[in-house]
Amino acid sequence: MANQPKAAGSKAEPWRLTEALNAKLADVRDRGFEPQWIEASRDDLTLLIREGGEDAIRLDPDPAVDRAWFGDVEIRHNSDQPFTWVFVKGEVAAGDISAHVVEPPRG
Repeated sequence: MANQPKAAGSKAEPWRLTEALNAKLADVRDRGFEPQWIEASRDDLTLLIREGGEDAIRLDPDPAVDRAWFGDVEIRHNSDQPFTWVFVKGEVAAGDISAHVVEPPRG
């Protein structure tokens, strides 16, 4: 119809793991939890570097330490699980660790 405006750029922005992971970290912090570490599949580690450049995942500056960082949170390779997982403290009783998945939307 002539009276209905056309949707300008109705295509949704593509899902980006870097943005989703930053949003998940912000969400768990806003809820009062402490991110302890991140585990990511090889595909997701590669995607983080593709999206965020060389600085997306930084190696520890101490050559004696075999760690990497996404922002201020340690990130580890996990070949057993798909996707990326944020492990947090403070969500469950007794200080146990719980995990939150970061994955593309389904559908």
